[in-house]
Amino acid sequence: MKHSGSTSEQSRLYNERIILQAVREAPGISRAHIAELTGLSAQTISVITSYLIEQELLCITGKVKGKRGQPSIKLEINAQGAYGLGINIDRDHISAALVDFNGKCLLLRHCDVHFPTETEAKQIALGLIEEVRETLGDTWQKVQGVGLTMPDYMAEWLESLVHKADEALDLMHLKNAMAYWASDDFQLWLARHTEKAVVCENDANASAINELLLSGGEISAQDFFYIFIGAACGGGIVSRGECVRGAAGGAGNFGLIPTAKGELGEWILEALSSVSLRRFLTKKHLDYSRLETDHLDEELLSGIKLWSQKVAAEVTPALISVIAIQDPKRILLGGRLNSVVLQPLIQALTHSLKDQAPKVLSLPKIEVAETAMTSSIVGAAILPLYQTFSPYQSLLLVSDGNVIQQALNSVNEPVVG
Repeated sequence: MKHSGSTSEQSRLYNERIILQAVREAPGISRAHIAELTGLSAQTISVITSYLIEQELLCITGKVKGKRGQPSIKLEINAQGAYGLGINIDRDHISAALVDFNGKCLLLRHCDVHFPTETEAKQIALGLIEEVRETLGDTWQKVQGVGLTMPDYMAEWLESLVHKADEALDLMHLKNAMAYWASDDFQLWLARHTEKAVVCENDANASAINELLLSGGEISAQDFFYIFIGAACGGGIVSRGECVRGAAGGAGNFGLIPTAKGELGEWILEALSSVSLRRFLTKKHLDYSRLETDHLDEELLSGIKLWSQKVAAEVTPALISVIAIQDPKRILLGGRLNSVVLQPLIQALTHSLKDQAPKVLSLPKIEVAETAMTSSIVGAAILPLYQTFSPYQSLLLVSDGNVIQQALNSVNEPVVG
């Protein structure tokens, strides 16, 4: 990927990130090659790379002979130079992940909790954070921050997203408990407890950013629409290598588009979800839990295909609108559904688009995302690293940053990142 550095004296930080990005995309790169990619002077690159090596963010892995003069050093990202911690709160689970500076997941923990309350979330998070501290030991100081991901509107659409009988009988109590997640309280609590900066993002955008990093800088992978499917559905837009968040942070919110027929719910977030699939299979007297097994019988597969066809009928007009407006190269499906479900869903969506979309519209390929089942939690852990070290600043603008700053100031600790 071609990068453009800045020659302004005030832009050193940006240039550091451009260089880190170039090394990340081409491990073993030389300083001369970095100069070709960025347009920065040899002196600027020498000064910045020496600083990044001193800060243990880059490491020297060897030398490469040039056409003349002394051999050039090979540079790579130092995986132990920085870490990111992620916490994911969802309607049906809480999870945590630790990633190194290369984005490799070092620790992944998952707890099934149905519509977690404040007390449950804090109790589980405390245990997960303590395990990360023990894992890192003295290198805890290299954790750049905490990424917190959760779906938007946790307290909404409970009538259609709840499937447990006891919760359905007391929706008002559940709604009151879930109202907590509309505030910044948990984010502030995390900042105080960890003494780290906290980056908050919805799970769909975090998954899209995670997918973007896996692209390795390939131009063909820089424009896509990501559909996150969990207990509800969301979307994330990546255009020209940046996650598009919109004026109020709600861009790409695919779940808030009405369905075509309303047979599986009035809104896409209800129709395209694990809860929707569970309900559909239950009505057919099929066991949803068997989706976790390797071998599915023909009856269950037939039920999944029928659900996929109904979902496709509900969301195809919205997908046509997304394609017409964004013109993505790919549409990616990820989240909490495994490939056994995603493959027939992709087939149904592809056929439906070919039948309904105008012939002049160029249809992108629909694929299973590489990030798969761990997309939102690994994406959460990557968020603080991406904010601190990526040149794509617009990807990770923290909402209400002053509030988080005040929380950190209250414990007299500097903001990291």
